[in-house]
Amino acid sequence: MATTKIHAIKSTVGKAIKYICNEQKTDHNVLISSYGCGVQSAEFDFKFLLGKNQSSGPNSEPNLAYHLIQSFAPGEVTGEEAHAISQELADRLLQGNYPYVLATHIDRDHVHSHLIFCSVNNQDYKKYHRCTQSYNQIRKLSDEICAEHGKSVVKETTRTGKTYAEWMHDRKGDSWKAKIKKDIDECILISRSYEEFLQRMRDKGYEINGETFGEGSAKYISFRPYGKDRFVRGRAQSLGADYTKEKIRERIEERNSLGTEKVLQNISGPVLTIEEYLKKHQTGSPTSLIDTSGEKFANSIGLSKWADKENFKRFAAMYAELGGQGFQSIQELKDRIKELRLQAHQEKKTFISLEREIKEFANIRSFAKQYLENKKYHVNYQNSKDKERYYRMHFDQINMFDSASEWLKSSGINTASLNLNKIEEHYQKLISDKNRLSDSYIAKEAECDRLKKIDDSLSKFLDNPSQDNRTAPAKEKNRNISL
Repeated sequence: MATTKIHAIKSTVGKAIKYICNEQKTDHNVLISSYGCGVQSAEFDFKFLLGKNQSSGPNSEPNLAYHLIQSFAPGEVTGEEAHAISQELADRLLQGNYPYVLATHIDRDHVHSHLIFCSVNNQDYKKYHRCTQSYNQIRKLSDEICAEHGKSVVKETTRTGKTYAEWMHDRKGDSWKAKIKKDIDECILISRSYEEFLQRMRDKGYEINGETFGEGSAKYISFRPYGKDRFVRGRAQSLGADYTKEKIRERIEERNSLGTEKVLQNISGPVLTIEEYLKKHQTGSPTSLIDTSGEKFANSIGLSKWADKENFKRFAAMYAELGGQGFQSIQELKDRIKELRLQAHQEKKTFISLEREIKEFANIRSFAKQYLENKKYHVNYQNSKDKERYYRMHFDQINMFDSASEWLKSSGINTASLNLNKIEEHYQKLISDKNRLSDSYIAKEAECDRLKKIDDSLSKFLDNPSQDNRTAPAKEKNRNISL
């Protein structure tokens, strides 16, 4: 497993880089890499970007760079493996926007990597924003990469507050708490009374406690959706201030007193019917059936009947949707899934190849800018009558030019023919192609997953001998493999 920690460097960037690049710790400098800067000239390369940042004043961010440490469990990785994992973390985290120096130390029982990256990016020269969210992103990304390389990950400990996963799910609206809120909102919208609301929630498979009012009643209403082991309280700290039982009843009464259309207009902008509102807020057609094999269904006739009815509705919706999309048979659906998976795989391979090309070209772009913008200081230094004085006055700029010139020449690039406009134009084209491929293969993977879930659900439903006679026509169609 790997743990991560990060801190800011407010001064002495050069000393920090010199420390992590100790040849005794890095297998005689074998385990050292850099991006967007030279290992020896990184301090000056960082200064070039820091000088481009326009923020100033007493409240400006003083950080010059950030130092990220990724530590591995003793005996779990070799130095080469750790360096490869840490380099992948650096590239996926920084996205080619921040120059960095990476060094992996093998002088202790636990192999660990040091990543120092500039606090200013090489795109628009804005500062890296470090906060709890960004640190959680680092931890999550580190765990993902370790898992991809077959390494263990840190197990979450019990703690209060939202986990990073919960926070991300809430942002996307696909957590089970978000699902509870969505179901409550829908039931409020179509209920004429608080009692009708409770019944509609139970019809959706919820268990409800504490719903009554008056002396001796529970302070909070609580909901337990099907498939979950615990109840969620309707209180501000859990679901939000709009989901207490008092607020739920108030919202129902307000809807009835104002009229549905006015409430919908307040919520959604243009006036919508209830059906339009529900359709607008649905996440899409169902792609799976409810598993009724659990003990809860065996012990509850009502819940079992609800699930059977819901499954039939979901089956009908999936069946109709596929027919509407032009699928003529189950086999066509399976063929489309294979086709999408192949296309997504090919596009992802091209995307990865393009990412490598962008990384290489971003180095050229960065050093070309540094070379051209500091060239005048080099020329003036060569022509100066008092070279020593001029060098003291423009020490940073001259060293930036020298480091850029050395890198470009060592890469076989003719500095006399550098054209920033053409470089920038080509770079932006690469970025555009990368974004287009990313959107395309992600969309294909999502559609492939969606169709696969539908295919699995259809097969499960049609092959289930316990279904009643209402499914007979559908079963016949399955035998003919048609939709």
